[in-house]
Amino acid sequence: MKIQFHGAAREVGRSCISITTKNGNRYLLDVGIKFQEDGFSGPEGVTNVPGIKGVFLSHAHLDHSGGLPLFEHQKLKCPIFCTRQTFAITKILLKDSYKIARIKHTHPAYDKTDLVEVSKETEYVQYDKWYVHNDLKFKYLNAGHIPGSAMILIEADGKRILYTGDYNNKETELMYSAIVNKELTDKPIDVLITESTYGNRELPDRKLLNKQFIASVKKTISGGGSVLIPVFALGRAQETLIMLGKENLNCKIYLDGMAKTITKQIISTSSKYVKNKDLLSEIFFNKIEWISSPKRRNDAIRNGGIFITTSGMLQGGPVLEYLKELWHNPKNKLTLMGFQCKRTNGRHLVEEGFVYIDGWKTQVKCAVEKYDFSGHTDSEFIKKMVSTINPKMVFFQHGDEESVDILNQWAKKNIKGKTYAPSLGEIFEI
Repeated sequence: MKIQFHGAAREVGRSCISITTKNGNRYLLDVGIKFQEDGFSGPEGVTNVPGIKGVFLSHAHLDHSGGLPLFEHQKLKCPIFCTRQTFAITKILLKDSYKIARIKHTHPAYDKTDLVEVSKETEYVQYDKWYVHNDLKFKYLNAGHIPGSAMILIEADGKRILYTGDYNNKETELMYSAIVNKELTDKPIDVLITESTYGNRELPDRKLLNKQFIASVKKTISGGGSVLIPVFALGRAQETLIMLGKENLNCKIYLDGMAKTITKQIISTSSKYVKNKDLLSEIFFNKIEWISSPKRRNDAIRNGGIFITTSGMLQGGPVLEYLKELWHNPKNKLTLMGFQCKRTNGRHLVEEGFVYIDGWKTQVKCAVEKYDFSGHTDSEFIKKMVSTINPKMVFFQHGDEESVDILNQWAKKNIKGKTYAPSLGEIFEI
């Protein structure tokens, strides 16, 4: 058996790993893209796309799913396995990504018809159930990352491989956590391929973080200000709605941007490991106001309240329209809900206190806060998981160079198996 890393090797983005069995059958774990200023880059070194025998999709985020239409354009003709929730959301994200690429005149390297072909190839799987496909068996396990997300356990050529995708061991308002259950410990795992996003740090206690966030929002509202909360449309938006919707806040809560569409999809699609779906539905339909036009947006800003909107890193979307009207008032607050990538408006705001609005560099006067909410696990649990599973081989990927190197050096000293921080394109014989 051979394993090759076509992306997410010493980087975050374009997750894609190929597994080739002794029979010569080739399978892909995720097919993601990595966004750049001039568009995106896809997986590297994937040849003979029509010969691929199956794709196993861990979750809907575009750094794991965004390359599917790109490969369909290259005549991918095989089943794409994923949970029903994952593909329901993936369709929304792929359609939006294509639309944005056309608006920005960055050619996406595929056609609209390729989005339709992705749907035709999809085969839904249930959690915690074994399936057989050609010369391998596989099972999807809860990853706790976002609705529909999964760790994928594969048995082939007498080997057991666990691909974690993105996972979270901390229960959130939206998701039950991933766990290391008997499925992963009763029989040896030969190969563990784990994400390493936060391989260089520990994340704060989630319950304490929730309390701090709510207290901060209440303080701003009681002081006569409004709160602008940029969110990622998938995951963070729904968590934020639940946290705020459970409170008795003396103000209106508004939801804007693509988060509306994603939230409707999460509510309408059954998913075994999604928490508080009935509560989310109650909040979404009865306790908040949806913004559906520029006029309603302007009226909401004039009236004040809490504004939950995309995009989470202030790079585009309705959030910039709110920011234009709210940045100058010290009573207002902008609350960032997670990691901010380099060279984004969110990172500029955290580190230097300014954002670009319509091309103008703007030094904001409103209060700014950042909370480390995350759908990923941290270094402490990654180490615990590796130690508990004790695989014969472990690959640290989906992390920057510092994160994967720290984990790799730790593993060399603490487990008996072989450990690697693979480079892009590297091939391993299993």
